[in-house]
Amino acid sequence: IEIDHKLCKTTENKLVNHDNFQVLNKDILQFKFPKNQSYKIFGNIPYNISTDIIRKVVFESIADESYLIVEYGFAKRLLNTKRSLALLLMAEVDISILSMVPREYFHPKPKVNSSLIRLNRKKSRISYKDKQKYNYFVMK
Repeated sequence: IEIDHKLCKTTENKLVNHDNFQVLNKDILQFKFPKNQSYKIFGNIPYNISTDIIRKVVFESIADESYLIVEYGFAKRLLNTKRSLALLLMAEVDISILSMVPREYFHPKPKVNSSLIRLNRKKSRISYKDKQKYNYFVMK
């Protein structure tokens, strides 16, 4: 999912020989994830809306796995059990930092390093009602 039309076309052209990959020219924050098919999510997400995108991916998609490049400090915060976002996410997904991505790998070069993270969906072990109670408790 890429909001920039030009970048979307460039990516589509580079992946023209891959039939198991789809690039969508959409705003991810407005996107409705499919509920009737299996898929994975891959992305290099904008640092300034990382929290919104992570919430959307975890709570609105049914992707079993998501691989995202995020700002390194944000990745560490996702693993910090003293933070409410981390606690909410950890009820739904296992979060792993797979590797560091040095800032020199990007153009233009950001001021911070990045990380490749994996969100691996957990099998739900609690009822929807109990999940609502948990979310309420965490956010209080």
